[in-house]
Amino acid sequence: MAVVLIVAACVRLGIHDGLTYPHIAKKALLVGLIVQGAAYYAGMYELHGLQSARAVFGGMLKTLALASVILWGLFYAVRPLEIGRGIFLPAIACMAVIIPSWRLLYNRISSNAGFLRRTLILGNGDLAREIAMLIREGPDFGLELVGMLSRDRASSPERDSGVIGTYSELREIVERQDIRFVIVAYPDRRGTLPVEQLLEVKFRGVEVEEGVSFYERIAGKIFVRELKPSQLIFAEGFTSRPTTRRLKRIFDVIVATIGIVLSAPLMILTAIAIKLDSPGPILYTQERAGEFGRLFTILKFRSMRTDAEKNGAQFAKENDDRVTMVGRFIRKTRLDELPQLWNVLRGDMSMVGPRPERPVFIEQLDQQVPFFKQRLYVKPGVTGHAQVRCKYGATADDMIEKLQYDLYYIKSYSLLFDLSIMLDTIKVVLLRIGAR
Repeated sequence: MAVVLIVAACVRLGIHDGLTYPHIAKKALLVGLIVQGAAYYAGMYELHGLQSARAVFGGMLKTLALASVILWGLFYAVRPLEIGRGIFLPAIACMAVIIPSWRLLYNRISSNAGFLRRTLILGNGDLAREIAMLIREGPDFGLELVGMLSRDRASSPERDSGVIGTYSELREIVERQDIRFVIVAYPDRRGTLPVEQLLEVKFRGVEVEEGVSFYERIAGKIFVRELKPSQLIFAEGFTSRPTTRRLKRIFDVIVATIGIVLSAPLMILTAIAIKLDSPGPILYTQERAGEFGRLFTILKFRSMRTDAEKNGAQFAKENDDRVTMVGRFIRKTRLDELPQLWNVLRGDMSMVGPRPERPVFIEQLDQQVPFFKQRLYVKPGVTGHAQVRCKYGATADDMIEKLQYDLYYIKSYSLLFDLSIMLDTIKVVLLRIGAR
């Protein structure tokens, strides 16, 4: 994108001594970074949904519209950064054609069979089928699924299940189908793992990877349906050093303080709107379970009627009739979460972490969702990996999905991971994804 701008400047002005690094290259780099940031928020880096020409060109038009607004505001505020319309507009027009065309060309070349690794999954259980679905739906992974292997013929009764053989036929199928990648994706391997055949195909150059690790790397979550406690105990991660915890606390205090200062006008307007909209307090307080189950009082702007829980505690529903008119808006825009910045300053919460649940729901969900209480081993967060990846849901399946992301966050925690989640949070808030 920066090169397109430099070429546009050369075409417009000719090649001369004025096209120096301070004059044009720095500006081109700035434009490239801003357009790339706009592309991220326009969904141009999503792995799914950008295969068709319509999706790619449409996404690029959104990207350039957003980037142009930001850049024109920047040019107006900082005059030395300004780029003339005779250069800027042709460059934007060229980007609208060149970048999507490059993306489509890349998609076409990379999806060619010669660029795909033929993949075989050892197993046909829940984990194996989840991995098979990820491979089929993710062409950017560069894998071509050939099929799955079952323990024996009796364990694969479905003709169209994708099973093409048994464990004992591993070597033969690898050779016949020109397999380059084998994923071992079944939990109970005692006495059934074809060790000698796996070693042989590995020494012949076939890559072999453990299914749980592959799933975590590709999906960004931990598969809990077949998870055993020993896998959590002996897995890498799930630990945080005292230095890391202190840095996270410093980061939380700085971000929460800045957030309170910048959002103060919004919070004042929100408080006035709530007071005018319905009778009752402005703030809503509720007991939640924090780190290691310690109870604390969470603060939120009230978005429901004061009698919302007259029939007992319950999850929010789609088009919940308990939500007030102002409440519907502040829930969609996540303005109701702003008072939680005070919880962060107090140390009850972190900026990033699993969402804090009510104790009554934790006891219920612990009976339905395996390893649900393990998410209490870190401070809850205002936002989190599960919040930016999942839509709102209150069923057991929804909670399992969220837990998979929460456990992955706890296992893989770092400050850079926190920063990436906060960037994703801005995107979720702007697009109003997942709120009720």
